[in-house]
Amino acid sequence: MLKLTAFIASIPLIIGVNAANAAILGADAAACQKGGQKPAILVHVEGLKNRSGTLRVQAYDADQKVYFEKGKYLTRVETPLPQEGNIDVCLTVPKAGDYTVLVRHKNGDTDREDGGGFSGNPSMSLMDVALKHKPPLKASTITVGNGVLDIKIIMKYIQGLSFKPIASLDDKKNSEGTR
Repeated sequence: MLKLTAFIASIPLIIGVNAANAAILGADAAACQKGGQKPAILVHVEGLKNRSGTLRVQAYDADQKVYFEKGKYLTRVETPLPQEGNIDVCLTVPKAGDYTVLVRHKNGDTDREDGGGFSGNPSMSLMDVALKHKPPLKASTITVGNGVLDIKIIMKYIQGLSFKPIASLDDKKNSEGTR
């Protein structure tokens, strides 16, 4: 029995899971632990261009007048990016209801180098970004209950004349196969 217990305890080491992979960022990180019973959003950020700079994650009421408006957020986490591990950020919200989430990766001296993402992962054109248009409210609204809602936000960056996710491995494989 002791050998089985030791083996089970070593599984995270065998598969390469470490404390950095499990850390939840934000002052309210405890609210997003398994079994959390208060309204909260656990934002899994994917597709970062690099690990430099800071990450800002903000939750807004899903209200046409205030969503994604400067200074109108309900809760915000701003943190330096960890050098490794998953990027999971906990945002508590006042009550169950509809919200939108904005993520910004501030990684350079100019806004052109920054990345962004929204709940619902709506597509945005470079023209939308240049004119500071918001994604449609319906496309970026999430509904939070009386517990933790897990969402994934895929970061997008300006690339040439597009605002899109950094090319994935699948894209690279497909382009390599067309030589």
